[in-house]
Amino acid sequence: MSEPSISEICALVSGLRLPRWQDLPDLELYMDQVLSLVSRYLGSYPGFDRKGLTASMVNNYVKAGVVPAPVKKKYRRDHLANLIIVCILKSSLPLDAIRQMLLSESRENSPEYFYNRFCDLFEETAKASASAYLNDGDNLSVSLCKAALRAQAEQAIAIKLFSSTFPGG
Repeated sequence: MSEPSISEICALVSGLRLPRWQDLPDLELYMDQVLSLVSRYLGSYPGFDRKGLTASMVNNYVKAGVVPAPVKKKYRRDHLANLIIVCILKSSLPLDAIRQMLLSESRENSPEYFYNRFCDLFEETAKASASAYLNDGDNLSVSLCKAALRAQAEQAIAIKLFSSTFPGG
């Protein structure tokens, strides 16, 4: 089986979609159901850890205040939304930054509004990022170097934005 071309990789990334708030189950779920759903939703996302989401990770996110505590061991739509956000952002932002962002947003917007806006931003950014590599031809080394440098620069900007938005955070 041959390696995918740059254009195939770009097509994969630009085609990534997240479920919107109304697509998330509107019923209470147990931990194993939550783990299964998040893995299903993010399974095609190359940035999602192949080991998936574990119960201990969810418990740590609850302890860290990034995800609300379950009610009688059951999780709702807002839990799923926060877990999806955390799974996507944790490779580029510290957990505390994600927590503070979610807390700040919860004061200003409904969970539904913020999550749907996050999904829109995720998809817009994936398309924009993928399009940056379409003119590289088939030079995988150039694309790899450019992607790594871009990721580093974007992470530096994210960290600076975090420290400017949440001083002392």
